[in-house]
Amino acid sequence: MNPDETADGESATRDRSHDGSPHGRVVLVADRDPAVTDELAAVLRERFTVRSAYDSADALASLDPDVSVALLDAELPGLSAQRVVDRVRTDDADCQIAALADEPVDVESTAFDDYLLKPVDDDRLTETVERLSQRATYRTTLEEFFRVARERANADGENRDRLDRRLSELDDSLDDVFRSLDGPEAYDAALRELDTDP
Repeated sequence: MNPDETADGESATRDRSHDGSPHGRVVLVADRDPAVTDELAAVLRERFTVRSAYDSADALASLDPDVSVALLDAELPGLSAQRVVDRVRTDDADCQIAALADEPVDVESTAFDDYLLKPVDDDRLTETVERLSQRATYRTTLEEFFRVARERANADGENRDRLDRRLSELDDSLDDVFRSLDGPEAYDAALRELDTDP
């Protein structure tokens, strides 16, 4: 069982707010070695809400729309790590995924967004999760922006004014997150924005 979960499945420490507060960002950590999972989770718990999984079935059960970053060992025991990645890419559990790897990973030829070499340096771990979390926030906010824009297209009167205000808020949020992205991440986010223009 995930150390952040109580026996009845309720979160003991999880704050599910989406206001950008540190503990509102949920990270899933799943390594084939429980000691590695626990060590990484302990480091991340200082800044994020963390869910731990010790096999692919636990990882699948821990995925939901609150998870913004998943750290997965490709050799995770159980059903298969690939099933976890496939679920992330196709279901509501859309998040950024970093491989926990013993050797460098060519992320361009995989479904991973990044990778971390084991043993993982604490600073690199935190920086990577922060960067991937920012990407996830950008994408989620962008998706909401386009959803509200589509709704606004058919609205009138007060409803249209309300949606205009919401679009303005979302635009400001997108600008804030975009400024926090570095070099290639900002470029990638900008290209994704162009790709999703209606």
